[in-house]
Amino acid sequence: MSGLVEYVVAPLAALLPILLALGWYLSYVAVRLDRLHTQVEATSAALDAQVVRRAEATVELAYSGDVDPASAALLLDAATHALADQGEWDGHRCLVESELTEVLRVVLPDVDRVGPDLSRRVSPPDARSAPLTGAAERVRLARHFHNEVVERTRSLRGRRVVRALHLAGRTPMPEPIVLDDQWP
Repeated sequence: MSGLVEYVVAPLAALLPILLALGWYLSYVAVRLDRLHTQVEATSAALDAQVVRRAEATVELAYSGDVDPASAALLLDAATHALADQGEWDGHRCLVESELTEVLRVVLPDVDRVGPDLSRRVSPPDARSAPLTGAAERVRLARHFHNEVVERTRSLRGRRVVRALHLAGRTPMPEPIVLDDQWP
């Protein structure tokens, strides 16, 4: 009986803390990965809400009468395309949002002129574009936060242990959202 304890139980007792630590680590990584995927979904939803607010503010500006009719038509066309193209963030949706940004940049330029020292003087937002400026800034921040979370998720999913043990399951790899949001 003494030999059984010596050859079976003693090695198991030494191996048990290692197995427990390994199990804790794998559980920690799986929970962290799940939370990151949840954050990706949340930041994507927040970005969706912000681009809708920006498009709605653009429509309001187009109907306000504060811009000339041709500019209002351009703003309205770009905003309605952006509002109509909702859903997954694919290349087409990013292109539509980038086109809205380009129209905003053309219709409501944010730069007065280039000064003699070649520095750009940014004009202050006026009353007609202040809500739109705020909405556009929130789009930029929401996209930045989303892409940060995507990068952290991709980094964790790139680890060997996550790939080898398929800790991400069948969840698709999140992709960063690349669009032109540099207005104002």
